[in-house]
Amino acid sequence: MSTPCFAIDLVTFDVGGTLLTFRPDLARAYQEVLAEVGCSVEEARLAEALRAERVAADQRRAASVPPDHRVSVESGAARRRTFVANVLRAAGVPDADLDRCVAAVQAAYDSPRMYTVYADARPTLRGLWDRGLKLGVVANTWPSMPRVLLALGFGEYLGFWVISELVGVEKPHPAIFHRAIEIGGTVPSRAVHVGDDYQRDYLGARAAGLGAIVLDRTGSAPERDDACRPLPVIRRLDALLDAIG
Repeated sequence: MSTPCFAIDLVTFDVGGTLLTFRPDLARAYQEVLAEVGCSVEEARLAEALRAERVAADQRRAASVPPDHRVSVESGAARRRTFVANVLRAAGVPDADLDRCVAAVQAAYDSPRMYTVYADARPTLRGLWDRGLKLGVVANTWPSMPRVLLALGFGEYLGFWVISELVGVEKPHPAIFHRAIEIGGTVPSRAVHVGDDYQRDYLGARAAGLGAIVLDRTGSAPERDDACRPLPVIRRLDALLDAIG
């Protein structure tokens, strides 16, 4: 693994696994939300339902997103509703209560309460912003995520966000990165994208002409890329402050 030094004027970031992640006690978060709308569900049942549905949802997603990586707000909303509804049914929420409970959980996902911010995220963005770099988000996520990021304090540093469901394609499609370059007012050779997914973030950004760095918080990234070159990897986001000149 290696950490390169880049001379650039724009840095873009993935969101999930990079800036923030779901609460480690997500089942408890579900339980709290459901209690607020008068529905009592055991945390253990929610935890088991979440584990099972994550596997099923990954399989559905792999089968539903076409090879050209086209996505839409409507398909994303339907996919997310299916996920939540399946979790709640499996956890024992009665059909009579399902619609209002699903609506409550979906509203919670559109707020900061379901997420935790990585400790190194805001300090890193602040350090890059202090250097005069332009910062943005390029993420495979839903349209309300910018509102979550703003509520969590990222708006002070992030100048824009490019959201897959609004662009119409998701990473690794080059169009989503090209949109970020256009908004950022630069050229691909002067931009670096940082994310935790080798295929979507690293290979996608490189194919679009950007520099790219893999954020490997778990130590699971390959040591070399598909061309057998050393893979640019950092284990903490704040290591980016040394990697970018």
